[in-house]
Amino acid sequence: MTVLIVDDQPDVVWGEKNGVNWAGLGIDRILTAYSVAEAEDELLAEPVDILLCDIEMPPRSGIELLSLIREHKLSARCIFLTAHAEFSYAQEAVRLGGFDYILQPAPYSEIEAAVRRAIDDIREKEPSRPEKVRKEAAEPSKEGAPEYAGYSAPAARAIEYIRQNINRELNRTEIAEAVYLNPEYLSRLFKKETGVTLYAFIAQEKMEQAKEMLRSTDIPVGLVALKTGYANFSYFSQVFKRYTGVSPLEYRKAAKGE
Repeated sequence: MTVLIVDDQPDVVWGEKNGVNWAGLGIDRILTAYSVAEAEDELLAEPVDILLCDIEMPPRSGIELLSLIREHKLSARCIFLTAHAEFSYAQEAVRLGGFDYILQPAPYSEIEAAVRRAIDDIREKEPSRPEKVRKEAAEPSKEGAPEYAGYSAPAARAIEYIRQNINRELNRTEIAEAVYLNPEYLSRLFKKETGVTLYAFIAQEKMEQAKEMLRSTDIPVGLVALKTGYANFSYFSQVFKRYTGVSPLEYRKAAKGE
């Protein structure tokens, strides 16, 4: 598989080329470009599977590369990186079919996760690719890395955001802003793809984490509530009992065989 890294800052290109575990992702060819014009030449000359591209490269924009991909019916998945949370850019990227977008600075692990989702999307929608590519793409770069196959980029990012912030009280508006979507649209998309509402998924994730802490630690139940984003212990207990059928303390005693 081939990835094209595009940024007008050479040090950023160098960092992405050398900081991401490309071999572990099944990427065996890395191309680079330092302007939109260079990237256009590469896209039209070489088969590119994944485009990792900065949005702002004055006097032109990475959005132009996505337009080129659509115009020439190229199959590259485009992942945008930007240091500015410009909603208009994200809207245009989604409108044109951009695969994902990452707000910089971001750890290389986040870039790897986005690339892995792009690879999964290629495997799902282009099953005729050689078995060697499919096998390499299926191998995660890190044990225990999250899998989001089958979900769109916004839904996958919403799930990842929820899991990374499970210790806080979360709401739909916050999550929608994090993935650059309208809250109502995110709710409809999430329910369609996961089969559960956004709030039900959040509660489920919190309760699963609470169960794990109750099973594997001896920290007070009140602290378990706080670590799962519930400032009100009574409300936490009600939600937990509704979810499991028993109180947190009863669950802990049963799990530990007391």
